Amino acid sequence: MPTVCLNDRFKIEAAKGETLLSCIRRSGFMIDSTCGGRGICGRCRVIAGGELSPPDAAEVEHFAGRPEDLRLACRAKVLGDVSVNVSDAWTKLECALGPQFRDVPLDSPLKRTALPRPGEGAIPYADTIPLKISDPRVLAKIASWDGNRESFGVAFLDELMDVEFDRSRVLGAAVDIGTTTLSLNLFDLETGEFLNRSSAINPQTAYGGDVITRIAYCRENAEGVSVLQAALIAQVESMLDEVLAKVAESRSHVRLVTAAGNTTMLHILAGVNPLTLALAPFRPIFLRPLVIEAERCGLHIAQQGRLALLPGASAYVGADIVAGLTAIDYRSCSGCTLFVDIGTNGEMVLLERTGRLLATSCAMGPALEGMNISCGCRAVQGAIDSVTLCGDMTPRFTTIGGAPPTGLCGSGLVDLVAALVCTGVIDPNGAFSHKISATSTGRLRGDRYYLTEHVFLSQKDVRQVQLAKSAAITGILTLLSEAGLSVADLERIIVGGSFGYHLDPENLKHIGLLPAEYMGRINMVGNSSLCGASLALISHQIMKEMEELASAIRVVELGSHPDFSREFISHLKFMPDCTQD
Repeated sequence: MPTVCLNDRFKIEAAKGETLLSCIRRSGFMIDSTCGGRGICGRCRVIAGGELSPPDAAEVEHFAGRPEDLRLACRAKVLGDVSVNVSDAWTKLECALGPQFRDVPLDSPLKRTALPRPGEGAIPYADTIPLKISDPRVLAKIASWDGNRESFGVAFLDELMDVEFDRSRVLGAAVDIGTTTLSLNLFDLETGEFLNRSSAINPQTAYGGDVITRIAYCRENAEGVSVLQAALIAQVESMLDEVLAKVAESRSHVRLVTAAGNTTMLHILAGVNPLTLALAPFRPIFLRPLVIEAERCGLHIAQQGRLALLPGASAYVGADIVAGLTAIDYRSCSGCTLFVDIGTNGEMVLLERTGRLLATSCAMGPALEGMNISCGCRAVQGAIDSVTLCGDMTPRFTTIGGAPPTGLCGSGLVDLVAALVCTGVIDPNGAFSHKISATSTGRLRGDRYYLTEHVFLSQKDVRQVQLAKSAAITGILTLLSEAGLSVADLERIIVGGSFGYHLDPENLKHIGLLPAEYMGRINMVGNSSLCGASLALISHQIMKEMEELASAIRVVELGSHPDFSREFISHLKFMPDCTQD
């Protein structure tokens, strides 16, 4: 059989005709493939040599003028021995988490308590403890206690989880499971002290860039749910190890993990097939809070450690939105407020003056996070993260870390499109206009606008931005219409999500993602989902509040809304209002 050598150090056998993407996945390496291996996104590029199938049309289009050894792993097929170089640069992420929002009393559902010393009577010792015991391992530890040392019980609500004979730290972690990124906070649950944080790419992007492609992967592969769950758990454990090493602790002291995320992500985390979420009537298997033993999901933390999945409102308005609303303390929002979480999935909630909450979601796709874009990239070192055009149309830009430019991340993409729209280089229909003086700079060549010799914006990229922004603004205006309100009634817009934290709110208006006529406050609050998950970790009352909130949200389904298609098409155009620039 042919042999595939990965990064000059790891060899696997491959079936003749098997794609490099399949080989890489089987080897345990991770590689970006947001389109699910259909040759569309161009993210699974590798450097490969040896006996491979010739480049097909998709590769020719992606790599015109590039080195011959640059291949798409999903299209290149193994015909004989092959060597492949797989980069891990895409897994390194710069993530803005934003501020913390609420102060809550420390009342974690997980507590440590001193255990009474054994008496001399015949009453079973377990009956003298005012906590339930359901794990024989706990009883075995009690039996090993000689009564001379201090003994402490670790309890989750009214159940004794573990017995220990020293005062080691009781730790907990909150994790936000985004479609594209993962973020984690570590806390001391006895003091409420924040200890450390970590962010990483969701490894499931190797199997698809959005929830639909991942649900499709689960449908098409018998072990799909297990594969996606295992990849996710392994990354969470790696993040835990990273933050624990910084405080000289181990996973054996992590007793509780709270998880927020969209409904699909939480189904996969629990090992539950999410197929019904993609089939009408889009029915989740569960939405209420789910507290399970972490080891049942393959998450290795302390003995009987718990994994708490936060509640969601519907198939596509998930626990991340409920957590975000809790983090901003939605009940304190005065006036008519719009909460928007910008990401691969766009979710929005309208908080009316009456206290009613209307919510919806839209499939924005990964474009605004730099994916499915010709020169798009994650928020990594060298990513162009801000762009402006000078008076002579010369672009100025910054990169993350000040490194040489390697591509456009989401904030840079939004800035560039907004600047080109405002200067007329992109016309209202989204087409490049060669009549504009920008052509004198030599940057507009055919259907591409070049920021550098190797980083450009294509006509197809502009179309991706149009689709994303039209989905978002249609959702916003639909909610307002359902409430009998207009943009003039909005008093405040709050934008959540770690990606949204980087964005220029005025440029969101310029491209039409937010209403151009809105003149009120726009607050960028960062990863509100992670903050909500952190609050649930340190306060049992917050978990109860979230469950009540989730049941109070009225969800408007855009797909079945009678005006959705017409409104979506009508908002594809750019209608720039750049008079403030």
